[in-house]
Amino acid sequence: MSAGADLRLTGPGRLTVDEAKPPTAPLGPDEVLVEVDRVTLCGSDQALYDGAYGGPSSYPLRFGHEWSGLVVDTGSNGRALLGRWVTGDCSRWCGDCPRCGTDRNVCTRIEKFGLTVDGFSTRLRTVDRRYLYPDTHGLGPGLLALSEFFAVAAQGLHRIAPRPDERVLVIGAGALGLASYLLLTGAYGAGEVELLEADEAKAAAVRQLLPSARVRTGAPEPDAAARAAGGYAALTATARYDLTVDCSSGADGLATALACAVPRGRVLCFGLRRSAALRTDLLVANALTLVGSIGGTGGFDRAQEFLAGHREEAALLVTHRLPAERAAEAFALDPRTRIKTQLMFGEDAR
Repeated sequence: MSAGADLRLTGPGRLTVDEAKPPTAPLGPDEVLVEVDRVTLCGSDQALYDGAYGGPSSYPLRFGHEWSGLVVDTGSNGRALLGRWVTGDCSRWCGDCPRCGTDRNVCTRIEKFGLTVDGFSTRLRTVDRRYLYPDTHGLGPGLLALSEFFAVAAQGLHRIAPRPDERVLVIGAGALGLASYLLLTGAYGAGEVELLEADEAKAAAVRQLLPSARVRTGAPEPDAAARAAGGYAALTATARYDLTVDCSSGADGLATALACAVPRGRVLCFGLRRSAALRTDLLVANALTLVGSIGGTGGFDRAQEFLAGHREEAALLVTHRLPAERAAEAFALDPRTRIKTQLMFGEDAR
């Protein structure tokens, strides 16, 4: 085991960098010790750093729930994982409550690694083996550390069941939006998928990254006849898509998703935004189905299988790599030009 960085957020904008120390307590039967190789920064990590995260969270804590590492020691029940590359859940579920029987992402006693309890922004991390997923496709640490957010997208899309013949709008061309786009086109065979990204610079960066993607910077122009007719017709003035997927961080994303969905269409929402206004007139009058989805537990197998078959495209989403000790620089990167940043904890980062 090698020494490395131990990163903690003690409050908004306050980051400490120390040296990771091996655990002193003996491993329990189901615990393993992971030597973390890298952490892929999530939008929630950035929001924690900025003091703008909308969901439950706590300071101080180690951030990071998108990661990969090597199992270097185990308790008596984890020997099969020794020496294997693994990644893990963001959701720390109990496995015993009735909710866990249907969806462990909404466990009665749910905690979130890197948000409400310590995550993986440290070289050495002890974790229960039930939250781990070994690399069964030879992805390597770089792609393996993308598994979690692809699993989030895969789990949400699985719930909404896209069809190849549907017209789809993905709102927000950040990492989750791009993962959703790649899954829609590559796994579900959707032929008509558009990305809506309001920021011109971000949209330009995405066009350069994925030249085949159809990226727009404005919602559809309202149908003049429908708007002029008023009444219920006006509520469908911008309705163009059978399925809309809100992956945005802005307060208007959900409203746009509802407004762009055709009558009896479906809307999938990933964002945690307390300030978002819900247009119930659009939801009810157009008989829309609105589905919220959180967490990737249940989607890791689909995510890793997809990553194995789309390695080059997925790898493009990592636009920056920095040694863990330079995490403050990573949080200061221009959000308009970065997609995913990986913090490197392994020896190759030195």
